[in-house]
Amino acid sequence: MFFKKKKDLKPMSESLRTELLEAMYKLGSEVGYYHHSEIGWVSEAYNKQVARAAGYGIEDLLKQRYIKGKADGVNRKKHESDTSARAEVPEPAQMPNLERLPPAYRMVALPEATSAPKNIEQPKMVDRPGALDGFAPVSPK
Repeated sequence: MFFKKKKDLKPMSESLRTELLEAMYKLGSEVGYYHHSEIGWVSEAYNKQVARAAGYGIEDLLKQRYIKGKADGVNRKKHESDTSARAEVPEPAQMPNLERLPPAYRMVALPEATSAPKNIEQPKMVDRPGALDGFAPVSPK
Protein backbone atom coordinates (compact mmCIF):
# COMPACT_ATOMS: atom_id res chain seq x y z
CA MET A 1 0.00 0.00 0.00
CA PHE A 2 2.86 2.38 0.79
CA PHE A 3 4.72 1.49 -2.36
CA LYS A 4 1.73 1.49 -4.65
CA LYS A 5 2.38 3.41 -7.82
CA LYS A 6 -0.07 6.13 -8.60
CA LYS A 7 0.11 5.80 -12.33
CA ASP A 8 -3.64 5.51 -13.01
CA LEU A 9 -4.68 8.82 -11.44
CA LYS A 10 -7.44 10.59 -13.28
CA PRO A 11 -7.42 14.34 -13.81
CA MET A 12 -9.75 16.03 -11.33
CA SER A 13 -11.94 19.02 -12.07
CA GLU A 14 -11.49 22.01 -9.79
CA SER A 15 -15.17 22.08 -8.87
CA LEU A 16 -15.11 18.44 -7.69
CA ARG A 17 -11.93 19.06 -5.70
CA THR A 18 -13.46 22.13 -4.03
CA GLU A 19 -16.68 20.25 -3.30
CA LEU A 20 -14.84 17.34 -1.66
CA LEU A 21 -12.61 19.59 0.42
CA GLU A 22 -15.55 21.71 1.60
CA ALA A 23 -17.59 18.61 2.46
CA MET A 24 -14.75 17.16 4.55
CA TYR A 25 -14.14 20.48 6.31
CA LYS A 26 -17.85 20.83 7.07
CA LEU A 27 -18.03 17.27 8.41
CA GLY A 28 -15.00 17.82 10.63
CA SER A 29 -16.37 21.13 11.84
CA GLU A 30 -19.69 19.56 12.78
CA VAL A 31 -17.96 16.68 14.59
CA GLY A 32 -15.75 19.11 16.53
CA TYR A 33 -18.54 21.54 17.38
CA TYR A 34 -21.12 19.02 18.54
CA HIS A 35 -18.62 16.41 19.90
CA HIS A 36 -20.08 13.64 17.75
CA SER A 37 -18.65 10.17 18.03
CA GLU A 38 -16.66 9.18 14.98
CA ILE A 39 -18.36 5.80 14.94
CA GLY A 40 -21.54 5.38 12.95
CA TRP A 41 -22.87 8.02 10.61
CA VAL A 42 -19.69 10.14 10.85
CA SER A 43 -17.52 7.23 9.77
CA GLU A 44 -19.97 6.45 6.99
CA ALA A 45 -19.96 10.04 5.68
CA TYR A 46 -16.16 10.24 5.94
CA ASN A 47 -15.67 6.98 4.04
CA LYS A 48 -18.16 8.07 1.39
CA GLN A 49 -16.14 11.22 0.64
CA VAL A 50 -12.85 9.31 0.63
CA ALA A 51 -14.34 6.75 -1.76
CA ARG A 52 -15.40 9.55 -4.12
CA ALA A 53 -11.81 10.84 -4.13
CA ALA A 54 -10.12 7.42 -4.28
CA GLY A 55 -9.25 7.57 -7.97
CA TYR A 56 -7.76 11.07 -7.74
CA GLY A 57 -5.16 10.53 -5.01
CA ILE A 58 -6.18 13.29 -2.62
CA GLU A 59 -7.10 11.14 0.39
CA ASP A 60 -4.36 12.67 2.55
CA LEU A 61 -5.53 16.18 1.71
CA LEU A 62 -9.10 15.24 2.63
CA LYS A 63 -7.91 13.82 5.95
CA GLN A 64 -6.05 17.06 6.71
CA ARG A 65 -9.15 19.15 5.88
CA TYR A 66 -11.26 16.93 8.16
CA ILE A 67 -8.80 17.34 11.05
CA LYS A 68 -8.58 21.11 10.50
CA GLY A 69 -12.39 21.38 10.40
CA LYS A 70 -12.68 19.36 13.59
CA ALA A 71 -10.18 21.60 15.41
CA ASP A 72 -11.93 24.73 14.13
CA GLY A 73 -15.29 23.37 15.31
CA VAL A 74 -13.93 22.76 18.81
CA ASN A 75 -12.44 26.27 18.92
CA ARG A 76 -15.65 27.86 17.68
CA LYS A 77 -17.71 26.03 20.33
CA LYS A 78 -15.25 27.07 23.04
CA HIS A 79 -15.29 30.69 21.86
CA GLU A 80 -19.10 30.79 21.76
CA SER A 81 -19.42 29.26 25.23
CA ASP A 82 -16.88 31.76 26.61
CA THR A 83 -18.71 34.77 25.19
CA SER A 84 -22.13 33.49 26.24
CA ALA A 85 -20.86 32.79 29.75
CA ARG A 86 -19.62 36.35 30.02
CA ALA A 87 -22.84 37.77 28.61
CA GLU A 88 -25.13 35.81 30.95
CA VAL A 89 -23.55 36.94 34.22
CA PRO A 90 -26.31 38.88 35.96
CA GLU A 91 -25.52 42.02 37.85
CA PRO A 92 -25.72 41.60 41.60
CA ALA A 93 -29.05 42.76 42.95
CA GLN A 94 -28.95 45.77 45.19
CA MET A 95 -30.10 45.16 48.71
CA PRO A 96 -33.11 47.28 49.64
CA ASN A 97 -32.59 49.71 52.48
CA LEU A 98 -34.84 48.54 55.31
CA GLU A 99 -35.68 50.87 58.10
CA ARG A 100 -34.86 49.15 61.33
CA LEU A 101 -37.31 49.73 64.14
CA PRO A 102 -35.96 50.38 67.60
CA PRO A 103 -36.23 47.52 70.11
CA ALA A 104 -38.59 49.49 72.34
CA TYR A 105 -41.14 49.69 69.54
CA ARG A 106 -40.96 45.95 69.01
CA MET A 107 -41.63 45.34 72.70
CA VAL A 108 -44.87 47.30 72.65
CA ALA A 109 -46.10 45.97 69.32
CA LEU A 110 -49.72 44.90 69.05
CA PRO A 111 -50.43 41.37 70.34
CA GLU A 112 -51.81 40.18 67.00
CA ALA A 113 -48.45 40.81 65.39
CA THR A 114 -46.51 38.71 67.88
CA SER A 115 -48.97 35.94 68.81
CA ALA A 116 -49.50 32.74 66.87
CA PRO A 117 -52.06 32.75 64.07
CA LYS A 118 -55.62 31.81 65.04
CA ASN A 119 -55.96 29.05 62.47
CA ILE A 120 -53.23 26.88 64.04
CA GLU A 121 -54.62 24.32 66.48
CA GLN A 122 -53.04 21.42 68.30
CA PRO A 123 -53.53 18.21 66.28
CA LYS A 124 -55.40 15.28 67.89
CA MET A 125 -52.47 12.92 67.53
CA VAL A 126 -50.51 14.97 70.06
CA ASP A 127 -53.17 14.58 72.78
CA ARG A 128 -52.68 12.02 75.55
CA PRO A 129 -54.15 8.62 74.58
CA GLY A 130 -57.23 7.59 76.54
CA ALA A 131 -55.78 4.14 77.29
CA LEU A 132 -53.23 5.74 79.60
CA ASP A 133 -55.97 7.23 81.81
CA GLY A 134 -56.70 3.83 83.35
CA PHE A 135 -59.97 2.02 83.93
CA ALA A 136 -63.15 3.93 84.46
CA PRO A 137 -64.65 3.35 87.89
CA VAL A 138 -67.79 1.28 87.99
CA SER A 139 -70.56 2.92 89.89
CA PRO A 140 -72.77 0.68 92.15
CA LYS A 141 -76.44 0.72 91.44
